[in-house]
Amino acid sequence: ICDSESMQNSGAVEMLKNKSTMIISHVSVVVNKNIHALYSEASDIFIDNEAELVIAAGSGAAIDCGMLLSYQSGANFTAVPCGCASALTDFDGTDYYTYRHSPNTLILDPSLIEKVPSGEIAYGGLASLAYAIDALGYSDNVIVRSLALHGAVGILKNIIPAYRGDIKALDGLMYSMYFAVASHRNAKSVHKSLLNRTAGFFSALGFSKDSVCAVILPEILEAEKDKLNSSLAEISLSLNLARHTDTEQTAAALLTEKIRHIAASLGIPRAVSGFGLTPLEFQKAKLLSDLPE
Repeated sequence: ICDSESMQNSGAVEMLKNKSTMIISHVSVVVNKNIHALYSEASDIFIDNEAELVIAAGSGAAIDCGMLLSYQSGANFTAVPCGCASALTDFDGTDYYTYRHSPNTLILDPSLIEKVPSGEIAYGGLASLAYAIDALGYSDNVIVRSLALHGAVGILKNIIPAYRGDIKALDGLMYSMYFAVASHRNAKSVHKSLLNRTAGFFSALGFSKDSVCAVILPEILEAEKDKLNSSLAEISLSLNLARHTDTEQTAAALLTEKIRHIAASLGIPRAVSGFGLTPLEFQKAKLLSDLPE
């Protein structure tokens, strides 16, 4: 299954099909940019053919789609992301945190992200950074935290040159984004975070969670600084933004400011109007939510 025209046009989908036919007698290909239509079409094929393997190639939403099909059917799952490897997609009647799990097989091909538009790199990179920071703040598992830290540092080092087309940086960014997603996927308590609750709020209004996470990240860092400051300080020290003699608060503030500058350089909007909502529409919707001021 695939939702990426660039991946289809590059021949990657055809290559995956040809490779699959070497070990599987029948292979069906479903390509649709609408993720819910993609899921519906692929689900029908799964039911009709009792499929044993799902290969999801494309955006984070496509990976989520393959993950859900695997969760529901018990089929093996292969992920081939061309950018951010998750959009935290809620499908009808199914919350992302119900079906999330790691793929049986992962294919990271840096040549795929080289074909992704710069805008998608910007949003996907910052969304992945948000996932990594959330995982650091909401997990005490050593492996999860190590993945999150490695992912966050790699994203911050590579995202600006990657956005400008630097091939080496694009390669580094792709791996770092997956580490970030993997950490978030395996952090047990992230569904309780303010990031997730806010992304869910905007998702109910029709916006993709990953895009929302990219936009709101700096404000989340400010709103949850009591919870996240130690994790932010850890990233800040790893990047040599802060010195070991700096306080945790200072180190965290330095990183938050850096993230604001990066978001501005990438053209990521800061205000509610960036989502196409007027302040009045936002306030009406917020009255029905439990989000803090």
